[in-house]
Amino acid sequence: MTTTSKSPRFKNLYISAIAGLLAGVLAFFVTDFAPVRTLELKWIDVLFEMRGPKSLDDSPIVLVAVSEQSDFELPVKFPYPTSYYARLIENLNRAGAAVIGIDIVFDKNDIYDPRNDTLFAAALSKYNNVVLAGDVRREVQRAAHAELRTMASGQQLVQPIPLLRDANPNNWGFVAVNRDRDGFLRRYPLVAPHFETNYYAFSLQVLRVLEQIDESEIYPYPGGFRIGRHRIPLWDNSNFFINYSGYPGSFPEFNFSDVIDTYDFFTLNEDEDFQINAFDDPDFGLLYQDVFRDKIVLVGATMPELHDFYPTPFAPNGNMPGYESHANALQTILSGSFITRPALGVTFLIIVLFGIFATVLMTYTDFRIGTLVWLLLLGGYLYLVFFLFAGRGFLLETTGPVLALIFGYGSSVGYRYINEQQEKKRIRSMFGTYVSPEVVNYIISSGQMPKLGGERSFITAFFSDIQGFSAFSEKLSPEELVELMNEYLTAMTDILIEEGGTLDKYIGDAIVAIFGAPVKLEHHAWHACSTAVRILHRQAELREKWQSEGDKWPEIVHHMQTRIGLNSGEVITGNMGSQKRFNYTMMGDDVNLAARCESGAKSYGVYAMVTKATRDLALKYSDGIVFRELDKIVVKGRTKPEIMYELVDFQERCSENDLLCLKHYDQALQAYYRQDWDMAESGFVAAAKLERHQPDSEKDGDVNPSLIMLQRVRAMRENPPAADWNGVFVMQTK
Repeated sequence: MTTTSKSPRFKNLYISAIAGLLAGVLAFFVTDFAPVRTLELKWIDVLFEMRGPKSLDDSPIVLVAVSEQSDFELPVKFPYPTSYYARLIENLNRAGAAVIGIDIVFDKNDIYDPRNDTLFAAALSKYNNVVLAGDVRREVQRAAHAELRTMASGQQLVQPIPLLRDANPNNWGFVAVNRDRDGFLRRYPLVAPHFETNYYAFSLQVLRVLEQIDESEIYPYPGGFRIGRHRIPLWDNSNFFINYSGYPGSFPEFNFSDVIDTYDFFTLNEDEDFQINAFDDPDFGLLYQDVFRDKIVLVGATMPELHDFYPTPFAPNGNMPGYESHANALQTILSGSFITRPALGVTFLIIVLFGIFATVLMTYTDFRIGTLVWLLLLGGYLYLVFFLFAGRGFLLETTGPVLALIFGYGSSVGYRYINEQQEKKRIRSMFGTYVSPEVVNYIISSGQMPKLGGERSFITAFFSDIQGFSAFSEKLSPEELVELMNEYLTAMTDILIEEGGTLDKYIGDAIVAIFGAPVKLEHHAWHACSTAVRILHRQAELREKWQSEGDKWPEIVHHMQTRIGLNSGEVITGNMGSQKRFNYTMMGDDVNLAARCESGAKSYGVYAMVTKATRDLALKYSDGIVFRELDKIVVKGRTKPEIMYELVDFQERCSENDLLCLKHYDQALQAYYRQDWDMAESGFVAAAKLERHQPDSEKDGDVNPSLIMLQRVRAMRENPPAADWNGVFVMQTK
């Protein structure tokens, strides 16, 4: 009797254990699939966010940025004469820097004067505390003959020029990095072999100079890498996992131009009568603030056009400068706060045990109690993963065990379901059937230091962008492009500021501005509209000027056009960013709508498009600007329809033809809303003949509003909308 009663229970235990084992093995192998590995990497990023930034108060690392601000202030634009770097080394050593790492590869001679390289080399030789950057790049060569379809891979050294290598007693370090499959930079390579020589990473070479580590003290050991007193646990064959300390800007950072700005060097803001001397002024100069004393100073470029930025756990949008990733790697080594993980066998065992536990649990407990215990186990494991990661830097696999729990739960529930169905079938057969989500001026006037935070403000958001700007980049040299953009942006920004707007930011050729914050601006919508009209007129003057300069500029510059979008509404304005680096900006749905107006203007062949909210507010102040209702649309990414208007011109600049055109267009538009296609067509035809802009038929996409609406009317006549159509057109593009 005893044997008979226990045998079904033992059989169920055996079956559930086998099912759990299979669930665990399946989960283990599934984790090797690309989407699942990417999911695990994203989870690691979440752990970094949950843990938050680490204190860097005791960090010896300081950054010097070759930034856009530096490029703006220096008399020579990047790439700079190497004499600048000689001056940098001299000044940093005057300030007491312990070691200097320059994350810029000097693999070519100075383009300005060979003597600059000599000065640079002399500085390297004099101070013996500088590490330069190089690279070990992979090369892939294909055989030229079809019968030899093989690929030979090799590596190419990209290193400082011989003059600099010979002068510098310290070896250069490679700056190449290994990205994960999702493009993020999380791992840091230590060694790159090239034939019989091992080349060490940039941060390792900096560490060698800092602690005077002999090459004999650098060697691998099982599962790790030794450099001097530091034991670095490896994440994989030759990389360790960077324990990022925080968001971009977490380390103290100073501008390159400030560090080299001494009494005998003039920036563009200085002359013999006026000097700032950001480095050696006795009152506020960096030299006297001890910001570099006994520090590791890493120098790198942060200019967007150099594309030395990476996505990281604290910078998912790809705005972590490359040299700041080197800083985080070096900080990881110095602090000993490495991220480690258990051996593969241990991970396999955890996954299998989770699978077995889940199946046995759901087999031998009530469904509701079993599900509750399963959820507690899942939550408890996730907390344990976070606790060990945040507190010990020990990273347990998450996707594998969670998948094992899911697979085990699913298989057990499925098995139970099948058994229940079979049992129900048996009972039926026996008993029947059963059913059952001006900043500086503002700071001065407020008397408070800037801090993170925002407030609700009713403002008008301004967005502008040059039409087809990518083509300008192709046809102009970098120097010509900079000259052109400086002239353009200066002219446009002057108008913006005259009208009381606040410049939010430049994004390449684009201008983002706020009217009404941080300083309250009465009639901000009118001023924003006036700015838009004045900018378009000023641009016309610039086009005439550029044309008068003959062959200086290509044809595309002679026809430059700017599109502008405006919207008024309640948004959040304030200082936003990290605790140490932030900007005054705006956020909110009405900001996004202004951006959509700028991009949407292209669809109607106009150069300034505004919402009804902006138009109504502007007209409350003055009727000195003429608007044209364009359409009722739902912009991409939103569901609420908006009435859009073209910002035509100042009243006094509109001709009789302009006003007649607008009259025909408005009559046709009202007919269009009523689905009176014939009247709408005749009105748009009449308006099209009077439009200021008459398209060039040879240019694809060259249109005006009347032609756009005429085309739509004809299409709707062929395919009429529903009888209850409210006149709204849904945009399919941004």
